[in-house]
Amino acid sequence: MSDLPVPHPTALSEPFWEAARQGRLVVPQCQDCGLYMWPPISMVCSRTQSDNVEWAEVSGEGTVYSYSVVTRPPTPAFETPYVVAIVELSEGPRMLSSLVDVAPQDVSIGMAVEVRFRQRGPFALYCFAPLRAGSDQADALHPDTGADSEVSKLAG
Repeated sequence: MSDLPVPHPTALSEPFWEAARQGRLVVPQCQDCGLYMWPPISMVCSRTQSDNVEWAEVSGEGTVYSYSVVTRPPTPAFETPYVVAIVELSEGPRMLSSLVDVAPQDVSIGMAVEVRFRQRGPFALYCFAPLRAGSDQADALHPDTGADSEVSKLAG
């Protein structure tokens, strides 16, 4: 097994990790005003203060809002360079993630991306890759083999 870190789910985040294992991206959504929220700090709407919040599936498509190319790894387990990006989902929330299947010099602000899932131990970790025109949405999860590992698109 890799020395790469894995998540430590909490009672609050477990629905997210379960959906990821199924190849689905979910975020909390206020059922009163429709606001999608990320990260899942609580199940109370930040706009209305309503506790009528549920996990909702999102498209997994968005654009690169900001990014950084990492050339100095936090631990030797990480292969560099790699791209860390803030992705603005089509539904509105912004997610911090890695960007895969693209050379760092080819990344740009506004680039269209889609979610993929990378298997690491018992977890399916989300990441984003350039949007593939006409891609299938039901690819299988693939084991994590490092920076160039196979990834799958959001199962729809």
